[in-house]
Amino acid sequence: MASNSGELPFLVAGAGIGGLSAAIALARSGLPTVVFEKSESFSTHGAGIQLGPNATRILRDWGVLKHLGKRAVVSRGILIGDGLTGSPLNTVPFGAEAEERFGAPFLLVHRSDLHAALLKTAQASKSVTLKAGCGLDGFKQGPEAELQVRAEGEFISGKGLICADGVWSALRELVDPGARLQDTRRTAWRTLVDAKSVPDAIREPWTRLWLSPGAHLVHYPVSGGDRINVVSVIDDRRSQVAEGWNRAADPSILETVFEPWNAHVAELVRQGHHWRCWSLYSMSPLRSWTQGRVCLLGDAAHPTVPFLAQGAAMAIEDAAMLAPLLAAAGDEDVAGAMKRYEIDRIERTARTAFESRKMGNIYHMGGIGRHMRNLILRMRKPQSLLKRYDWLYGFRAELG
Repeated sequence: MASNSGELPFLVAGAGIGGLSAAIALARSGLPTVVFEKSESFSTHGAGIQLGPNATRILRDWGVLKHLGKRAVVSRGILIGDGLTGSPLNTVPFGAEAEERFGAPFLLVHRSDLHAALLKTAQASKSVTLKAGCGLDGFKQGPEAELQVRAEGEFISGKGLICADGVWSALRELVDPGARLQDTRRTAWRTLVDAKSVPDAIREPWTRLWLSPGAHLVHYPVSGGDRINVVSVIDDRRSQVAEGWNRAADPSILETVFEPWNAHVAELVRQGHHWRCWSLYSMSPLRSWTQGRVCLLGDAAHPTVPFLAQGAAMAIEDAAMLAPLLAAAGDEDVAGAMKRYEIDRIERTARTAFESRKMGNIYHMGGIGRHMRNLILRMRKPQSLLKRYDWLYGFRAELG
């Protein structure tokens, strides 16, 4: 494997954002890594991602941001409005003010651009080996400081296993038997719109968030401003609950939901083509993220609904926190290092998941709740809305 000393590598299941982040962090800590991806290629589905300073600070330190370059859009902030009336409610300021406050920028990126930047960074390291078309379906541990995973019917040895295989993790059940995803009965929809086809205001580098009973809509520029990422989440009992991020979606459902919305907001939905959708899941905190020299990372450990836009950031933070612990532990205490990582991360990730679920309920309020929410938002100072998330965006991982 890719190591001058011939030492056993760490093994990573999944080459998504979490898995590649783990490989990069481990390589920076001097640990060789082999990443297994069950798909035949290292491409990724999805559309836009909002990256807060808690994530971009780490990505900048890893050298990932330089590969994103001008494909990333620096966000000026969030413009919040009522979807039914089209009236503004408040602004959460980002831009230079937030970067000075948190020490890193808020970025709007296309998922494929972020994934490509992570992949390029991982490929540049001699300590990282990437294997596509090779999924892991099990592992076994012996009394010595070695672990074996089963890939394509063969066992491969490693120092430890990091399961970063996403919200529908196949390995989670082996770490915490009985763990089950909980259907939120909400469906997320996404599409991309050509920026040339929308009004100038929509092309500006803001995240625009529209709230409505039982649904919300968010849109912002990605791909260097060439495209507008449009995402809606609706309280939904009609769509089929299923795995996957890339199901074809029936736009007639959205047309019904958005019929009573403000005409200017609804028009953006009508401009969307090739809508895709996915079911949203949550999960109660696991009894354990670890089993010996095996640990979970990212959505495999703590699925997070997207209402705070923190799913990718939590996986990046996980990787940044785990790697230095493994490097300090040496060969003899991999299991102990993984348990310390769980202890260090579980409270923060549980709070983020809880706050995300709560925010979704606020977004989708109807009746008197909607009117009270709108009144409170109009009364708040924009800076106070940003300060409310100091605990989230101000987090600094102990980077290796």
